[in-house]
Amino acid sequence: MSAPANVPRYTRPLLFLTVFLDIAGFGMILPLLPFYAQRYGADPLRVGALFACYSLAQALCAPVLGRLSDRFGRRPVLLVALLANAQALLLFGFASSFLLLFIARTASGMAAANFSIAQAYVADITPPRERTKGLGMIGAAVGMGFVLGPGIGGALAQLGQRAVPFGAAALALLNLALVAVRLPESLPAERRTGLDGAAFVPFAGLARAEKPVLGLLGLFFMVLFAFSTMEGTIALYCQRRFGFGVGQTSLLMVGIGVVIAAVQGGLVGRLAARFGERRLMLAGIGIMAVGLAVLPEAPVVAALAGAAALLAIGSGIHQPSLLGLLSRSTDEASQGETLGLSRSMQALARTLGPLWGGWAFQALGAAWPFWTASGVMLGAGAVATLLLLRPADPVVGLMA
Repeated sequence: MSAPANVPRYTRPLLFLTVFLDIAGFGMILPLLPFYAQRYGADPLRVGALFACYSLAQALCAPVLGRLSDRFGRRPVLLVALLANAQALLLFGFASSFLLLFIARTASGMAAANFSIAQAYVADITPPRERTKGLGMIGAAVGMGFVLGPGIGGALAQLGQRAVPFGAAALALLNLALVAVRLPESLPAERRTGLDGAAFVPFAGLARAEKPVLGLLGLFFMVLFAFSTMEGTIALYCQRRFGFGVGQTSLLMVGIGVVIAAVQGGLVGRLAARFGERRLMLAGIGIMAVGLAVLPEAPVVAALAGAAALLAIGSGIHQPSLLGLLSRSTDEASQGETLGLSRSMQALARTLGPLWGGWAFQALGAAWPFWTASGVMLGAGAVATLLLLRPADPVVGLMA
C-alpha cells in the first residue's frame, strides 16, 4: 500500500522533532541515573534494576499502546503517552527515596511505549520501499536526542541534580503542546482495526505473527540485550577505570549520539539502496560485536572513544534496516502492534541486559559485562545469517 498523498509537508519534520524531544529527555536522565541512585545507597545491582524497571514497563506496554493506536489512531494515544511521561519525570524530580525513583522510572517506561507509535506513523505515511530510509530518519532523531540530551543534562546538573528531571519534564510538556497543535492523524478510519480482549495482553501478538516476523523480533531482543548490558554499566566502568563523573559520561554519550545520527540520518538510506538491508544487518551486528569486545581493553580514553564509535556505527547501520524489514513483513492494519512488539522485545532486552550487566560487574569483574555482550552479538550474527540467508525464507524476497 502506498503512502497517503495528502500528508502535509511539515509532518515528517514535525515527527522528527517529536521523537527528538522525547529521546532528548530520556538522554538527559541516562548518564545521571547511576549517580542519582547512589545518593540513596544503591549498589551496582540496584542501579541495574533502576534501568531495568523502565524497560520492563515499556516491554509490557508497547504492544498494547501500538494495538490501541491501530484502533483509535496514532495521535490520541501519542498525546496520552506524552502527558504521562511529563508527569513521571516530575515525580522523578521530586523523589526523596530510591523507591520513589523506582516508581517514577517505571511510569516513564510505560509512557515511553509511544516511540513505537511514532514508528507506526512513519509506516502509515511512507511507501514500503522507502521505509528503511524513513525509519532511518527516526533513528537520526534518536541519535540527535542522545547528542543534545546528555549534554543538556550534564549542564543542568551543575545547577543541582534535580534540575535535570525538571528540565526533561519541560521538554515533554513542549512536545505534548507541539503534537496537540500541529501533528495530524496518519491512520484513516477505514484502515483501523477492531479490539478484543487479547489487545490488552502484552505479548498476545506473538501468537499471530508469521515465522519471519518472529525471527526478526528475536534478533531485536539479542542485539538490544547486548547493547543495554553495555549501556547499564558503562558509567560504572568509566568511573572505576578512568575516574569519570557525570560530565565525562555525558560527553561520551554525546559522542555516541553524534555517530548514530550521522549514520542513520545521512548514510543508511543510501547504503540500503546500494547494498541491501541483509548486508547492512550483518555488517552492523559484526561491528557492534567488535566494539563490545575491545571496549574493556581500552588502555586510554581515546581508545575507549574509538570502541564506543564502533558500537554507534554498528547500531546506526543495523537498526533501521531491521525495522524496515519488519515493517515490510507486516500487513498495513497491524503496523502499530508489530512495531510495538519490536519495541517490546527491545525493552525486554533492556530489562534483562542491565540486570545481567550489574550482576556481572559486581560478581565477575568490570570487563565481563562487555565480553559477554560481545558473545551475545556473535550469536545474533549467527542467527541473522541463518534467518536471512535461507533461500526459502520469504523475508529474503523483501531484501532485494
